[in-house]
Amino acid sequence: METKQKTLFGGIVESEEPKKELSFVKVYEEVVNDGDQFTMTPTTATYNEVKHCLTVIDTDKAQALTVWFENHPNARYKSVPEGIRLGNAVAKALDITIVEYDDLAACFMDNSLELNITHTGEKGRLWTITVLE
Repeated sequence: METKQKTLFGGIVESEEPKKELSFVKVYEEVVNDGDQFTMTPTTATYNEVKHCLTVIDTDKAQALTVWFENHPNARYKSVPEGIRLGNAVAKALDITIVEYDDLAACFMDNSLELNITHTGEKGRLWTITVLE
């Protein structure tokens, strides 16, 4: 049974909307075939120094995406890590040089950016960033 609280002046305290559970997106499952596309507008980003990864979160969609900056030691294929691809896309969109991984996290916190990943056939996944005004 839900109860409502009253304020000191007799008004009703609005209950907060329940938090949505985050779903973590796996790019290699979402963007597989030519023409597949994934888009999110991250509002939060954090860099984990221990795991050497960046997690961006779109709070409106309750989605999170984690990218690593190094290939897994047991990876079957060695390609440019997704974190490097994301960093290059952000640097290109903002026309800046990203020196530290923390700088990349700050770019998402300080700017309104849209992330789009599109599968482009032979070239695989193309990471693009759009600066929203």
